[in-house]
Amino acid sequence: MKKHILFTLFFFCALFSLGQSQTNIGIYTEGSWFMPHQSVSRDWATKAGFGTGIGVYASRNLFWRVSADVGLAYRYKQMQQHYKIYTENGGGYNPYGYGVDYTEGWDKLALHYVVVPVHLQMLLSKNFFVRGGIESTWLTNYDRVNEKPEFNWTIGFGSQKHQLTWSVNYIKGFKDQGFGDRKLEPDGHYKGSINRNNMLQLNLSYPIWQK
Repeated sequence: MKKHILFTLFFFCALFSLGQSQTNIGIYTEGSWFMPHQSVSRDWATKAGFGTGIGVYASRNLFWRVSADVGLAYRYKQMQQHYKIYTENGGGYNPYGYGVDYTEGWDKLALHYVVVPVHLQMLLSKNFFVRGGIESTWLTNYDRVNEKPEFNWTIGFGSQKHQLTWSVNYIKGFKDQGFGDRKLEPDGHYKGSINRNNMLQLNLSYPIWQK
């Protein structure tokens, strides 16, 4: 993770060195609807949940109507994962569930991330723009995490008026992410899930320094 933080700092420095007269630094916040996608058929279901986040960014005009930005943010997401525990005569496991008792329920899973997004943005008119990019994320609150970091691609559109910028973005993971706790729950199951990131995001940003 240190290498990625150093890369982010390097990118910030590069933006400044390329031309301070066209550089912005600002803050942004996001709200999202997280729709976990299962690319492989599995025996459990998921429910979508909300997300939110806050961060800082630096941006610079590159050429014509094209600009680039890089950020560093905290993101919170929530989802639900269904689980079912089969029992037979007080123990055992039957994957088909015939003639056995079982208990089931829904785990509410909170996910905390450190996010480094990088975007390219192009103005199509005075205020309207399209954008796309990639972000690397680190899931921080589970004992077992498969993808470190996890990479997502993003695409969206937005507008700017009176310095306040809004954008609507679709974010999709490149790979499935598996995560879970090593602690056994009282009823005998482990909390966790395997899914691919799938989000619809509303982003609001505001510059706090321009030069």
